[in-house]
Amino acid sequence: MTRKIQVIINPGSGQPKPVLHTINQIFRPAGVEWDLALTHKSGDAERFARDAVKEGVDVVAAYGGDGTVMEVARGVMGSNVPMAILPGGTANLMSVEIGIPRDLAKAAKIAANENSPVKSIDVGEINGSYFLLRVGLGIAAQKVEIADRDMKDKYGLMAYSIAALQAMKDAVPVNYKFILDGEEINAEGVTCLVDNAGNFGVSGFTISKDISIYDGLLDVILIRDISFRTAVNVGRSVVKSEPTSEAVNHWQAKEIVIEADPIQTIQVDGEIGRHTPISVKVVPAAVPVLTAPTQEAPG
Repeated sequence: MTRKIQVIINPGSGQPKPVLHTINQIFRPAGVEWDLALTHKSGDAERFARDAVKEGVDVVAAYGGDGTVMEVARGVMGSNVPMAILPGGTANLMSVEIGIPRDLAKAAKIAANENSPVKSIDVGEINGSYFLLRVGLGIAAQKVEIADRDMKDKYGLMAYSIAALQAMKDAVPVNYKFILDGEEINAEGVTCLVDNAGNFGVSGFTISKDISIYDGLLDVILIRDISFRTAVNVGRSVVKSEPTSEAVNHWQAKEIVIEADPIQTIQVDGEIGRHTPISVKVVPAAVPVLTAPTQEAPG
């Protein structure tokens, strides 16, 4: 049976590349029947994905950054049609999370291979909308605002580190109130994350080995201050993949409410426009995704 793949491309993602030629070089010899849809505005990728599912395709492939991947994920949620990720953005965090190679040809081979395993990943829900990666408050949101397209084009993934350093200059302590599966916790910190996925764009680079996109839990990470000692301790925890209680508070929960004083700006998978308070919960095993047959390391 011919494998039918709908490819959805965000032409504004990443750097200029011969995308169509590379995909065709992989799909055509594999006997894949594929169609193409180009996004022009927010919401297009989700709509294209939903239409493709209704038309009975075998796979919906997303070429673009994590925003495009999230839209396609929303489009295939609730169906048995898996999403394939063709990394085309700056960070490509979701592809790193599930072991998809950065090389487009290698990623396309996974989409074309009918034996590629399908794994169902968790999704986070915030105030009625969905996210795949994380919600960031405070500095974690400000760095996304600072890292605009020009900065990402110039510095690539390093743009986020540069932006984070700039955001830290104006950091002030924040009083957070967390309600985690009904338990109230009050704590002070300078920035907070609600993670569904743990990586920061580099394979193996995570603040905790306990963060998993398959475990049916969300992870709340609170950075307590931005002193040199804290930076060192967080660095050690990343290397060891173990959170340190001295510098970082780490909790896991299925349902989370966060209030903050002062009110904090929120980023959701790189999109700004929300403020605390927020209500977040996990939707377990919500999106089927194609993964590498041998779980090869991204390259």
